Amino acid sequence: NAFPIPFAEKMILKPEFDVRFSNHLNTGETSRDEYMRFAFPLGEKASLKFSMNPIEYFEMDSVIRNNRVVRDQFPKGYASGDLLVEMNALIFKNKNTQFIFNMGLKTASGSQFRNARYTDTPAYYFDLSYHLANTITKDLSYDLGALLGLYVWQTYMVNNRQNDAILAALTFNLSYKDYSLSNSLRGFKGYLGNGDFPLLYVTKISRNWNAYQLYLQQQLSLHDYPYNSFQLGFKLYL
Repeated sequence: NAFPIPFAEKMILKPEFDVRFSNHLNTGETSRDEYMRFAFPLGEKASLKFSMNPIEYFEMDSVIRNNRVVRDQFPKGYASGDLLVEMNALIFKNKNTQFIFNMGLKTASGSQFRNARYTDTPAYYFDLSYHLANTITKDLSYDLGALLGLYVWQTYMVNNRQNDAILAALTFNLSYKDYSLSNSLRGFKGYLGNGDFPLLYVTKISRNWNAYQLYLQQQLSLHDYPYNSFQLGFKLYL
């Protein structure tokens, strides 16, 4: 949660409130959290999104503690995460495509720095995303999304005060009636080579109603990321 990685997402059409519960799996560590996001459009060509993990439970063994240079002898407890603010601006749109500029700012509002849960440093990213949607039949449709940008964050290193990374994401969504199946690949690659190349794959199945959505998703680590995650979420359209 210390380095949120954006998905390739289309413009939202109405306000959304998203709540997600996650169980993260890593040898020697227990980690569970709650995620919340509130997003709302600003007219038809812009939107704002606010998200964070308000509460996270963690517990780690001595191996994880020593590898992360954790301060507490028996690291266990609760943490609150960083606030992430995102802005999306529509550059171009027609019947089947969207071209979007995205900007995100991660604040340093998280807690439990002594136990290596968050970074206590700000980060930001800029990216462009392109989306293509198509209808196959009355009930079946799909859309593709691609994102490319720059991810930058402050470090505590004396010789490298910040790390700059290439940010990228791909998404494929398949919808049939009220059900959707989504597959996403996303990550970034920094230049320091100190574990700054996380790559994540997410598969998500959701059931949609007029006013809300219920979804289940699994996140798998492909590189430089210690967790595999199971997640259950609820999205409300306001």
